[in-house]
Amino acid sequence: MDPIAIAMECLGKDRESITSAEKIKSGLTNESWLVRADDIAVVVRSSNRESDALQINRESECRVLSIVAEAGIGAPVLNCAPDRHFLVTFYVPGRTWSTRDVRVSANIQRIATVLRSLHALPVPEGVQTVELMQIVCSYWNTLMACGRSTSAGTSEVRERARQLIGQLADDAKSCLCHNDVHHLNVVDGGHITLIDWEYAGIGDPYFDLASVCCYHAFSDASRKELLRAYLGHDSTSATERLHRMCWVFNYIRDLWFAVREMQ
Repeated sequence: MDPIAIAMECLGKDRESITSAEKIKSGLTNESWLVRADDIAVVVRSSNRESDALQINRESECRVLSIVAEAGIGAPVLNCAPDRHFLVTFYVPGRTWSTRDVRVSANIQRIATVLRSLHALPVPEGVQTVELMQIVCSYWNTLMACGRSTSAGTSEVRERARQLIGQLADDAKSCLCHNDVHHLNVVDGGHITLIDWEYAGIGDPYFDLASVCCYHAFSDASRKELLRAYLGHDSTSATERLHRMCWVFNYIRDLWFAVREMQ
């Protein structure tokens, strides 16, 4: 759909009211435009291809967006229409973080605070549960069905993934998670807002922490700093758990890239 037409429909504006429309993001699963109409700015996201292979549940995403927007962690939603393949949120002014920003000590404290707040939110009905073993098996099946078994790693690597995910599941806490805390998904206008909730769901909070660490190549010291800020204290067992989850996160990310290359 035309992003201007979507914005007009959702805002109840005519075309003459639209002052600008600028593409701000283009990816495998969607494209986004910043559309301005009079004194209002919205972001229109249009899904541009099927998302099943990459484990994206748009209905669940809509339910998550409502609660994180209310909590001030996500952008306010104007219209979420997964059946029509578009999402419209109000534009949140601010600067998108860089990799360097995430590594600044003060920002490590801030992102830990945001994640702690997110993980304490009540979970709305209809939100998907993110089972790491299920995700891994789905990626394996997709790759192997297409003759790409080598992209799933050696049998030893696959067995290590099974073992670690099983160990992590033994004492896992479940809560609402973003699951893709990349610097490009952080908007800082003095207050941190997380965007792109495509992979959000009920899951292990350490997967969120691992995404911060792995996307931004955190050192062991930075991992400990993030964990200390998140927990409020040092913990040897929690540090070990985070290290194991980082291995799992990196492995799932490798599988995701392998599946994405097939799309």
